Amino acid sequence: MTGSLLWKRIWRHKLFYLFMLPGIVWFFLFSYVPLYGIQVAFRDFQFSGGFSGSPWAGLKYFHQFFDYYQSSKLIRNTILISAMKLCIGFVMPILLAILLNEVRNVKFKKTVQTLSYLPYFVSWVVVVTLIQRLFAQYGGPVNNALEALGLVHDPIQFMNNTNWFYQMILGSDVWKNIGWNSIIYIAAIAGIDPQLYEAAKIDGAGRYKQIWHITLPGIRNIAVILFILATGSLMSAGYEQLLLLNGPATAAIGSVLDVHVINAGINEGRLSYAAAVGLFQSIIALILILTVNKVARKVSDVSLF
Repeated sequence: MTGSLLWKRIWRHKLFYLFMLPGIVWFFLFSYVPLYGIQVAFRDFQFSGGFSGSPWAGLKYFHQFFDYYQSSKLIRNTILISAMKLCIGFVMPILLAILLNEVRNVKFKKTVQTLSYLPYFVSWVVVVTLIQRLFAQYGGPVNNALEALGLVHDPIQFMNNTNWFYQMILGSDVWKNIGWNSIIYIAAIAGIDPQLYEAAKIDGAGRYKQIWHITLPGIRNIAVILFILATGSLMSAGYEQLLLLNGPATAAIGSVLDVHVINAGINEGRLSYAAAVGLFQSIIALILILTVNKVARKVSDVSLF
């Protein structure tokens, strides 16, 4: 496409581009302009010298991180927790959207949707406090119910217990995000032509076959795009949740890069080191997205670009 044709097309759809302008400006100011600060990872940053006036350090802080005796554990824990969140947290919103689509009682459907959305807007501080109260070893409603039903004889220590740590992390993450993440799938299902379901009913297809042959293919492209984007979070397990739920007893399996970066940069004042580790996370995330995008394009002909 020549430059003149491109500008003619832009001018023809100028109203749409005008609606895009606030988003473009936002991304430019808060996503691209800050890239100038990446050089902090390669300098001995000093407030007096600023970004460009601080001494050049090269790959010094990258070497420090990889020489750190817990670096492999931090990377392993981050990838493991993120992978579990991706596998379970990616499927559950799709399942919720499909189940809600099958509900015929409008009032019940709207009630469930609203209740599932609300946790997303609640701070992790509130969520973790609620979890601590519900799953308290002594006096917690969950342990009291288990004892009343005769399922356990001694109270279970759910918090700060390596046997239950991953379950608490995954359960709280799904509970908090499942409703919000299902919105786009509900919208995608709503966009499927109802005549397809009518034709399937005439052919004798039941509910399960309609879901398998119509609903799932109808949301496949959206699911692939969201999965590609989600793979970029494999190096980010979630700062607030891990900071609040992790403790000394679970540090061996709960210490992640997100918390390590914040502690190094804010608590210890090692800004260059924290920037280097953060840049390492971002580079790996970019490589993952590009790789998965390429595989998706070859396998399903659906990709980001």
